[in-house]
Amino acid sequence: MKKLFWLILLITTFMAFSGLRAETGEVWGYVYNGTQDSALVNNIDVQLLVYRGNMLIDDSSHTTATNTAGRFHFSELQIDSTLVIYPRATYNTVVYYGPGVRLNERQFRKNSNIVVYDTTSQRHHVNVQMEHIFLTAENGKVSIREIFLIANSGKKTFIGDRTKNTNRRFVLQYPLIKGFENFELLTPEAENSVFIKNNSLYEIDLLPPGTRQLSYRFQVSHSGDQWRYTRPVIYPTGGINLFLSQPELSIEGAGIVPMGDFHIKGKKYQHFSMQQLMPGMIMEFTLKNLPKQTAPIQLMVLIAVGIFLLVGFGYTFLKNKDKN
Repeated sequence: MKKLFWLILLITTFMAFSGLRAETGEVWGYVYNGTQDSALVNNIDVQLLVYRGNMLIDDSSHTTATNTAGRFHFSELQIDSTLVIYPRATYNTVVYYGPGVRLNERQFRKNSNIVVYDTTSQRHHVNVQMEHIFLTAENGKVSIREIFLIANSGKKTFIGDRTKNTNRRFVLQYPLIKGFENFELLTPEAENSVFIKNNSLYEIDLLPPGTRQLSYRFQVSHSGDQWRYTRPVIYPTGGINLFLSQPELSIEGAGIVPMGDFHIKGKKYQHFSMQQLMPGMIMEFTLKNLPKQTAPIQLMVLIAVGIFLLVGFGYTFLKNKDKN
């Protein structure tokens, strides 16, 4: 009987505790300096950014500073699993974020650490890990889509060079082809951080250790059945993949190796590669067997209508002349 009493008491206590729900949540973490072997950073301000979906709904209500152990702690936070909370810290004028966390009634204490870095304007740790170039030719134009995977393999945030007479920095440079037109940026998050000057695309967002992707496309007009691609190499480049979208196209250039056919989302491409390009080199190749330019359908219709009217006018003129 006594054992049964203690068993019932234990079950009742467990059920009571398991039914408890936290009314507020907590987010805590540490700020580390990734340049200095993850040394803890004390007395640095930390704010919380609160998002619902893609909308920022709060960036000023929660602010604190790390203690002498580099730790920060926020309490009495709203518990709502639809909210994503990001801790943010500014170090050497550069903003860094911790991973986003969600709070719910079961998991109301979450950890999110922030890693910050010292800065450098030396680019010897910046490189292109991989680049993809897609090429299509039609109606007298070559369409080029380029995808770059840029890496900072060092332990400092790369800040680039400050431009003259402005507060902007040239952080990353992407040379464009002479005569390019119809440029379109394909990386939405970079929309407010790039600009074109002197035939190059520049990115002004600072580059912390890690990788970043940038993609864009443009067109170049050509005449004849071949076209030459040429531009300087700015960063050490591990590999370049070239994809030709039409089977009749061919490509020639130093260091280009055929890799066979390659399928992407059900579409077949001719695949070629280039390896280990270094700054100061010129990347170049020739695209051959380009299709002949065809007249637009509107122009063909206009010419046909013109011929029809001309023939009709001539017939009417000759008929009236015969009557006279």
